[in-house]
Amino acid sequence: MKMIEWVKGQKPAIKYTIIIAPIVIIIILIIIIIVAATFPSGTGLGAYLKVPDSSNLQYRLGNDAGLYSNGWDDSKSAILGSKAGYDGWRKKLPENHLEAWGYGIEIGDCQTNQKVGILDVVGFLATPTSAHSSNPKDAEHYKPLNLYEDIWDGDEVNKNNYWAYYVYRTVSTYKDYIKIWETWNEPDYTTNHNVIGSWEKNPPNPDDLKSWHGTIFEYIRLLRITYEVAKKVDPDCFVATGGLGYTSFLDGIMRYTDNPEDGSVTRKYPAYGGAYFDCDAYHQYPKYGTTDLETGESYNDYGSDSLAKKVVILKKSHQYITKKYGFGSKYPEKIFVNTETGVTSKKINNVGGDVERRNWILKLALYAIEYDVKQVHLLNLVDNDGFGDFTDVGKFTSIEDAFKKLKSSSKGRLLLKKINVGKYVFDEEKTKKLRESLQNNITGIVLKRKFPKVENETHYARFIYSFWRYCEKEEASGEINLKLDLPFDPLFSDWLQNEKNISRGDTIKVSSTPVFLLGSFDDGEEEPSGTSVLVIVFSIIGIILLLVILVFIGLYCFRRFVQKKDVPMNKNIVKSLL
Repeated sequence: MKMIEWVKGQKPAIKYTIIIAPIVIIIILIIIIIVAATFPSGTGLGAYLKVPDSSNLQYRLGNDAGLYSNGWDDSKSAILGSKAGYDGWRKKLPENHLEAWGYGIEIGDCQTNQKVGILDVVGFLATPTSAHSSNPKDAEHYKPLNLYEDIWDGDEVNKNNYWAYYVYRTVSTYKDYIKIWETWNEPDYTTNHNVIGSWEKNPPNPDDLKSWHGTIFEYIRLLRITYEVAKKVDPDCFVATGGLGYTSFLDGIMRYTDNPEDGSVTRKYPAYGGAYFDCDAYHQYPKYGTTDLETGESYNDYGSDSLAKKVVILKKSHQYITKKYGFGSKYPEKIFVNTETGVTSKKINNVGGDVERRNWILKLALYAIEYDVKQVHLLNLVDNDGFGDFTDVGKFTSIEDAFKKLKSSSKGRLLLKKINVGKYVFDEEKTKKLRESLQNNITGIVLKRKFPKVENETHYARFIYSFWRYCEKEEASGEINLKLDLPFDPLFSDWLQNEKNISRGDTIKVSSTPVFLLGSFDDGEEEPSGTSVLVIVFSIIGIILLLVILVFIGLYCFRRFVQKKDVPMNKNIVKSLL
């Protein structure tokens, strides 16, 4: 009570200072608490704070082209790939190749990519020179040397950190052509499958990592080097993991740092691995099964729907791991790309075949858009155990001759490119209603146009409806009649681009191969938008800071008022108000 009476008895300036000062201190403490809660130890930098805007990244189907004989360089492969329906690419840019031929050797091929509409390219960073490898005889599968040399020498990249200098030169040369930088290839590849589960709690044994031969801490170091250097050169690029296969290895990246001792947080190693990549690049070959970590459901069958779902379910499981560590809620969401997959056109051990591969390619595109896999890259353009789209193009002298050898199982992709399926996004509400209405093991999907019409586009539509017979264990034979109930009169197309205009209530035949119905109608809906928790947190902090500023402005105005009215006050007290 005496304190209150004392305050009341003070001059106005002193009184307001005593009242306002604690409020300002409390506000500052609240800000500190919010920031500390948002960014605990091991977070608070890199991809924990910001990832590039992915809203303009459309779905792309790419290819791991490989190398071919008889003069089929990357430019010819890109032209042929574009004709075969690809609009994405995984471009390998290994250090040993660039050092041997010059860092600009691939610029012409990258320019060809852009000319033929192959965009948002993945740049594949790999294979040190022999002198920069921990195993000169097998540099592709062994970690680089000097990873723990300082990354920076002042403001410049430290040339003694070989990987850092290679990344700097490569990104500086190809930043206008590459959108995503993939860091190594399958560092978690192992032949000792009994140990994979143990990685959920313990770091892998380097001897088990047959494509890396180093610790997981050293791989996180590789990510950190790539991230810091690439972002310095091109802040808007995406840095990706290196085609991971196992969720337990990804979990290790998320919970360890690049501390070579034990992966713990220290001043020198301040962040967990999640800070050093924006994009999770993963590999999944559907001949192998996968399990949905969120639901526990296993996918081990070999019908085209099962094969396609295996690819996207692994993405879902990888996303489950990143969400476990706060990405997508507390921190910005990562994007996901599949940079290797494939089904053979030969039936091997009950997997593959021409029809199954054809249906898998079509369904994979639809499921990838549904599950928001930004890119999918098929293994090899030309046959390698049946994975390719063409037989040996080296026997032909022209792209036109080679294109005649496009496999039947790849021709459905020409339709996907013709209707610009990558410019659509998944319409969850309409798809749910559609699937609830379908019977007889028929399923479908609704896609909604997101990106604007492009020049010379012949098949623009606001919506795409697709229907097919669901194939879990094997391909369904025969056709089933389906009476339509659509909100528009669509353009109908089968996988061979046989088209016709039909009515919204017509009956169509549905088989295991998807059919596509294009049309437009006004559904009165706005494009969905969302705000991350991180944005909300920073908005709150911004409001609090604004209030603090207003308080100080008020104090300043009060002081000016006191001076103007010539109110007798101690000058030191007046100054203390600011």
